Amino acid sequence: MLNKDILIQIFKKLLIDAKSSHDEFNAADGKIGDGDLGITILHGLDEINKNLDKFTDDLGNNFMLCSQAFVKKSGSSFGTLIAFSFMNIAKNLKGKNSCNHDDIIKIFEISLETILIRGKTKIGDKTIADTINFIIKNLKLNKDYSTVFKTATKEALDEFKGKKIKIGRARMFEDKTKDLDDPGMFAFYKLCS
Repeated sequence: MLNKDILIQIFKKLLIDAKSSHDEFNAADGKIGDGDLGITILHGLDEINKNLDKFTDDLGNNFMLCSQAFVKKSGSSFGTLIAFSFMNIAKNLKGKNSCNHDDIIKIFEISLETILIRGKTKIGDKTIADTINFIIKNLKLNKDYSTVFKTATKEALDEFKGKKIKIGRARMFEDKTKDLDDPGMFAFYKLCS
């Protein structure tokens, strides 16, 4: 189940993890991009944590605050995708005080759809969308949240080893990206570990 208190705990933990890993995220991004992924994630999560006192029992309200935090703190394409995902989740959860397992799957389905449309990408392009797709598949088989996210994000990284990144700035590097993790996929894995 997901409610206000659990959501607050999740964002507090994500900020701690982002603080310890943001240099790794920047380095991974710097190999094929502009090297700001760690800063984008850290600043967005920091802004969310500064607004946790505004969280209410309405989960829709809380995800809208998360969206606004990423809009305020990130001009990057990744940050924009996260902001739009949070916004669309907020619309779906408006007025809801808790989420069951099916609702949690729906949250990730909304995120996936948002990223595919806004990011003009598709499943198989070796992006964070692929990681979210693995999470959805795993959630449909497993309700053990303590392992499902770590397992799914690792499976996604492993599945795309040796494959090219086909979207974004990284596509300019062609075959070099076969030997690299997509930075967004890597960051998602580290934040779930």
